[in-house]
Amino acid sequence: MGRVSGRFSTFDSGLAAFEEFSRVSRSRLAAHPDWIDWLSAVVATPETANRGPGRWRMDWCELSGVRADAVRKLDAVRLLKQREQLRIGFLDFAGFYSWEETTSDLSRLADFCVCTVLQVACEELRANRMPLAILALGKLGAQELNYSSDIDIMFIAEDEETAFAQTLRTTMAQRTVSALSDSGGIGPLFRVDLRLRPDGNAGALVPSFSECERYYAASGETWERMALIKARFVAGEPDLGYEFEVLRQQFCFPRHLSEEVFEEIAAMKARIDGEILLGDRRQRDVKLGPGGIREIEFLAQALQLFYGARQPIVQVRPTCAALRALATVGILPRPQVDALIDAYGFLRNLEHRLQMREEIQTHLLPTEEKARTEIAESLGFAPTEFESALQSHRSLVHDLFQQYFIKRESTAMPVRLELFASPEEAERNLDALQARDSLLSAPRAARAYRRLAPFLEKALRATVDPDAVLRRFVSFVSKYGARSFLFETLAVNPKALELLMKLFDASSFFSEILFAQPELFEEITQSRSLGKQKGREAYLEELSRLQGDVALAARLYRRGELLRILLRDILRLADLPEVQQEYTALAEACLELACRTFGSGSLAYVALGRFGGGELAYGSDLDCLCVGSREEAALAVHRFLGETLPAGILFAMDYRLRPHGEGPLALPLEAYESYYTDEAHFWEIQALTRARFVAGDLKTGERFIAMVDRLWSERTASCPVDEIVSMRERIERERHTDVPLLQRFKTGPGGLLDIEFGMILWLMKKKRREPNLWKAIGHLRSSEPELARMCEEGYQFLRRLEAVLRRERNQQQEVLPEDPAALEKLGRFMGFSTREEFIEAYEGQRKTIRAAYRELCEQARHLPR
Repeated sequence: MGRVSGRFSTFDSGLAAFEEFSRVSRSRLAAHPDWIDWLSAVVATPETANRGPGRWRMDWCELSGVRADAVRKLDAVRLLKQREQLRIGFLDFAGFYSWEETTSDLSRLADFCVCTVLQVACEELRANRMPLAILALGKLGAQELNYSSDIDIMFIAEDEETAFAQTLRTTMAQRTVSALSDSGGIGPLFRVDLRLRPDGNAGALVPSFSECERYYAASGETWERMALIKARFVAGEPDLGYEFEVLRQQFCFPRHLSEEVFEEIAAMKARIDGEILLGDRRQRDVKLGPGGIREIEFLAQALQLFYGARQPIVQVRPTCAALRALATVGILPRPQVDALIDAYGFLRNLEHRLQMREEIQTHLLPTEEKARTEIAESLGFAPTEFESALQSHRSLVHDLFQQYFIKRESTAMPVRLELFASPEEAERNLDALQARDSLLSAPRAARAYRRLAPFLEKALRATVDPDAVLRRFVSFVSKYGARSFLFETLAVNPKALELLMKLFDASSFFSEILFAQPELFEEITQSRSLGKQKGREAYLEELSRLQGDVALAARLYRRGELLRILLRDILRLADLPEVQQEYTALAEACLELACRTFGSGSLAYVALGRFGGGELAYGSDLDCLCVGSREEAALAVHRFLGETLPAGILFAMDYRLRPHGEGPLALPLEAYESYYTDEAHFWEIQALTRARFVAGDLKTGERFIAMVDRLWSERTASCPVDEIVSMRERIERERHTDVPLLQRFKTGPGGLLDIEFGMILWLMKKKRREPNLWKAIGHLRSSEPELARMCEEGYQFLRRLEAVLRRERNQQQEVLPEDPAALEKLGRFMGFSTREEFIEAYEGQRKTIRAAYRELCEQARHLPR
């Protein structure tokens, strides 16, 4: 009767031994004697023995009967599960199934039961759509289920907040759990464990996807990463399952994870040893004891966590598959992996025999010699061979486990208060970094902070104002939310921490941008754009892809780009002229976007001043002329750029250099030509030296620039040098009269205006209109190299100083601070060790610039036209 079995000559002999060994199987066959013939038929050939969801569904429908109610359908699932588990147990015991085939079949059977029970609950509630998904974790998730395992599952739902949706998904989950757990007079399907969901038993039965996302980012512990390695969608809405799979991969396999993960897992194992493995259980427990199943699983999972982001091949769920992948990429030696897989197979087979006898969840070896002999013989061992093999496998596993998991005490030192000017405030801020809030898992945060502390102190020591930097870091952390994740990321990536500290040191304005949009930091630092200079067309192309409200989207985009430019500046990835070029290109692109958005037609925008020269700095206005006759379009462009929205403005426009300095924003080309020919003061012609078309209608812009070139050449032919010098002297006398001359680095003697006025005088005398002062100095170098050097070094020094002052609040700044401490900080930002060294260099540059200015004026008086 039946085919010859692996360990037995006939089906009958195999069945007799199986019933003798497994009392629960014997009682089930006694209750259902017809199952003997069924079992004989299905195990007769490999084709009939291998069954799956399709066959099970047919059997379930047959067992349920026509028009069965929910009770009948659930009873049919329970009977089906018992009968199929009998088949799997016999094939395992008789030697047809390996332990991996056994666990795979048991897991697929559990999947079918969960899916079917959920379907029954959905039908009973008459839901027209599936409102949730079920995820399997633990051994079911890894498809490594035992005969008497709990099933670890978790429900998730869509982000639908209506009361009806919440009630429906909760009721459906409750009915599913109840149907799986209740016996119905036949016996329960499975014991259900829901403790692995976010917040465990204290959490929602059916959390939304967003709730899961927030929880794992803010509070997820190492043990939860380990648990989710095995998480797998098994039933319900597949799109939800896919979304969770993406989240699972990001959480389980972070890009940055320190080696302290091994210490954490060692501590977890030590707690198990101290709390559970009491008395003789330490040696009897084949799962939790030394060298047991859990040590192999912990080793595989720890290495998966640590290397998973860099080696995607190890991101698998089954334990042996993970071990093989770790060997493939060379993380574990192949001989060790082979030994671990042999040990795991031995221990899992042993675990099956322990549970097969009574179908109870046990991992304890019996103490009676007779029972141990029966187990040994069921596995094909003589008693002494079994004990020897067991000891050998467990010793090997435990030795390997100890190699990787050595618990060390933390040696992290707290950040020392001597670093700060205000130790009391710093102490409060450091305490705030370690404070617990509703989203924070305190143990994880404490560990992460201990790892971060030495790197934080080192980064703070490199800053100019550690008090302000720490204050801003605390604000950033509070806005970021997932502080544990942030601390872990920064601890394993000190360069990112150093960059963050430099940013907080450089500017309160840009720090506030990060407080408002913390995600910008990761977006910018992880993109390749930080190392590249962007031009006008690149900005325009990116602006054209913005979605939604274009005014708001453009402002958010500008924030991110200003932050990127600042980072390029403080990291010295771009020199000063390149920073100015990028800032100018961004402004041009935003102005062009406004023109296109409002269909400005024939309007053209001509830049003057630093905008015209392509030398915009932090906080610059855009000096512009608007050429054309469509005033409404010009006003719309002005509002688009300058209106204050929640994300701020784009750029402030300045039209004060238009004819008469007042009146309509837009004037036709003919009006400009008439004004510059007949009415303009010479200083207005001087301002046209830096005129450049930047946005709007190209033909109109080209016509305007052609007119400027002609008029500028005509009007500067008789350049009134003394008039220009007199204007420069008047500005020097009348601007910032309440501030000492030495502090006025723009308008004072030897200030920026000396270079600007001097170079424009030289350009006029040379009949060369050049908007960009850096290029103008380059032209000067060809004939006067020493004079050009004096101008270039002075201009570089003062424009760098101006940039440092302006970037603090992204505002215009023309004078040095009076406070000695502020001057000390400014000097350090400029690269000087002391305030005295900075002042000496500053005064020296001012004197050199004034001398260069006088020389340029003198040459302008005597240069032939």
